[in-house]
Amino acid sequence: MFIDVVRPENWEELNDEVKSFLNLPEKSRARVYHGLSQGVFEISQGTAQFMSHKKSVAFITGQSPIVESLLPYYYKETYEVQKLSQSEMTDPKAWVESLKKDTCFVLFSDDHPVTGELYPFADELDKLLNEKRIFSFRLSHGTHFFGNAELRPYTVRFCSFGPQVCVAACGDRYRTPSLMAHTMEWDRKRILDQLSKMKSQRKENQSLVQAFERSLSVEGRPYFSAQASRTWDRAVCVFPDVSADALAIKIFEKLQISPEDGWQQIATTNMCSWDVVKMFGPWWEPKPKTEDLRGLLIVGVAMLENPGFQTALQASLKEIKEQQSWNV
Repeated sequence: MFIDVVRPENWEELNDEVKSFLNLPEKSRARVYHGLSQGVFEISQGTAQFMSHKKSVAFITGQSPIVESLLPYYYKETYEVQKLSQSEMTDPKAWVESLKKDTCFVLFSDDHPVTGELYPFADELDKLLNEKRIFSFRLSHGTHFFGNAELRPYTVRFCSFGPQVCVAACGDRYRTPSLMAHTMEWDRKRILDQLSKMKSQRKENQSLVQAFERSLSVEGRPYFSAQASRTWDRAVCVFPDVSADALAIKIFEKLQISPEDGWQQIATTNMCSWDVVKMFGPWWEPKPKTEDLRGLLIVGVAMLENPGFQTALQASLKEIKEQQSWNV
């Protein structure tokens, strides 16, 4: 017989299992959510309500699309919204000192969700905010797979484990009650299986990525400079005169892998792949050129390890160039 109620302790017990599985610090807490957006929304909203006497919030923009979806509420409720573009963050200490005294939290990202770029000011900013007892909300799209950043008392680190699973690792001074996660149903096995799967799949190989990016022909170029701070789980390259979506599909055909499997190892910002017009431009700072978004190809380490990949890439590029010359 179906009774339409949910046992709140299910979520708490899942959180304890996840904390143990991820080996989080003893004094920390884990909170599981259905994806990064839900986790950030619930914790930021819950904190704003719980700390209602603090009417200022702050955001580092240009790093993640998550920020854009949060802003309307705070404008509507007449919060003092303090924003700074990541490209303008030259002195974290001075910026933290400039924040309003009633700042409730600062939201920023450790890394870029598409390219894997690392923001070098993230850890210093987190430390400075903790010294001021301002909640530090850190988004980790992928850095949590490759090392454990210090979890300070006033920090909440949102760790993405795919579009349907997010774990918020909460420092011991974060005690805001849950808004609604505890009232939802949770599939404990699915969550733990997803964590295990993602941890096993994500790996870095700096030498392989560098070797591939150096080998790019005249049709393509590396997205990053040699000095860039980044994760090494993906090669990021631009083919400015080619549709990266068409290029990826041809590569899948030549390697005889299904698009479903292929898109797990290759990604692109090409609009044909996403079937949208404006998805990356509005939040990404500095805004990439249109031709770079069209030709951006992100190749995971697993695909780079495929012995037939580079041959398939070159053959696919040649075919596309020939087709383009026929259409002229």
